[in-house]
Amino acid sequence: MRSLSAAATLLVLSRTAWAGEREAAPPPASPEPTGVPIAGVGPRVLPPQPLPHPPAAVPAPSAEFTDYVTRRFEPAAFPILGGDSDIGLELGAVATLSYFSDGVKPYRWNMDLVLAASVKQGPSGPEIAQQSYLWNWDVPGLEGGRLRLNPEVSYNHTINYGYFGLGDASTGVTPASSTNPGRYHEWIESIVQVRSAARVSLMGPISALFAVQYLHVSPTAYPDTLLQSDAAQRPPGGAPLLYGTSTLSLPSLAAGFVYDTRDDEVFPHSGVFDEAGVRFEQGLPASADVRYAEAGAILRAYAPIVGPLVVAARLVVNAQLGHVPFYDLFQAGPFDQKEMPGGSAGVRGVPLGRYLGPLKVIGNLEMRALWLHFRVLQQKVSLGNDVFFDTGRVWSDYTFHSPLDGTGLGVKYGVGGGIFVLWGQAAMVRIEAAYSPDAVSENPTLPVGIYVEDGVMF
Repeated sequence: MRSLSAAATLLVLSRTAWAGEREAAPPPASPEPTGVPIAGVGPRVLPPQPLPHPPAAVPAPSAEFTDYVTRRFEPAAFPILGGDSDIGLELGAVATLSYFSDGVKPYRWNMDLVLAASVKQGPSGPEIAQQSYLWNWDVPGLEGGRLRLNPEVSYNHTINYGYFGLGDASTGVTPASSTNPGRYHEWIESIVQVRSAARVSLMGPISALFAVQYLHVSPTAYPDTLLQSDAAQRPPGGAPLLYGTSTLSLPSLAAGFVYDTRDDEVFPHSGVFDEAGVRFEQGLPASADVRYAEAGAILRAYAPIVGPLVVAARLVVNAQLGHVPFYDLFQAGPFDQKEMPGGSAGVRGVPLGRYLGPLKVIGNLEMRALWLHFRVLQQKVSLGNDVFFDTGRVWSDYTFHSPLDGTGLGVKYGVGGGIFVLWGQAAMVRIEAAYSPDAVSENPTLPVGIYVEDGVMF
């Protein structure tokens, strides 16, 4: 339900199965850049993972090839360093255990344990803005290589989630009469997640995706805040303005398809990765009247321009219908739900939770490249950069005329750039800065969002 806003500097080095050279033993394509999800804002639904090739002609182990045949365990542990302007400085550690055998790529199975917390300046000084704990198990190579499973358990506690009201025309203004100005647009979320995803190869680049999930969400409104006020409102007709303001259990099911022709999952140069699906969620107890259906599509395309320069584009369309809990109104994606339109996964520069609505459209355009390549400690290191333009909009209902959405185009945007550091074959870190007029809601003196994340955004 939540994307884990990432933070690892050395994390993916633990994926020792991919420590070899890209040109010597390229991994199979996967739906998203690989890498262990690092704790950030709430638990992350892991992206669909690649299906391994069936055990076949595997090259003998050598300096140029990774050994996928010899049966062995490979443990590793690394620090986490990262964060962004929404959550502050994130610190922690990750431990990973991989088991190799029988030529299954990228491993027979892998388990990860992530512990992290972020520190950010609050109304009364520095505070632990969030704590995140995650255990994940990745099991490829099942059913003759056609099935891959990803069970996970996580817990997250965040004390500064943003809430600015419903609709595309919500403002970030704090009333002068507020007795709690430092928290007026914030709330507390505690969430436990138990989830398993499955990807089933159907034909060529087409796969079916399934996910079953259970969430236990406990939202808490600070006193004299916008969330507390909106939670008490009853518009004409008697229905609440917001759903999901009390503690809930939220089981859900998702299903859909993926079409993936990318040449590489860490830093794609060509191909497409498209996914579409539906999700159904029911809140418990049923008396909370929380239930909804969601349909979404995420289309990604990559094309080389000249030399190492690549243009990458993404379009996200997501629609929710029913009684949607307010914290799902800034989520998109039926499988790998991420905070959108604001945050590091949507329109960079726009703060998390800045705009909420059941209908969302987000577009992203990037020019990116890895320009320099050299070796450090016998590992290949690549340096590069990107420039990007992000835009998006939400609608609070399907009439497209709600006063909550204002008039005109109402599109939000962010523009910026960043640098990439690729260590080895899969350990990529990006550091980006994005300007957006909406960033003043989070940083009044500097309307810029700063992000330290693992992997490319899409």
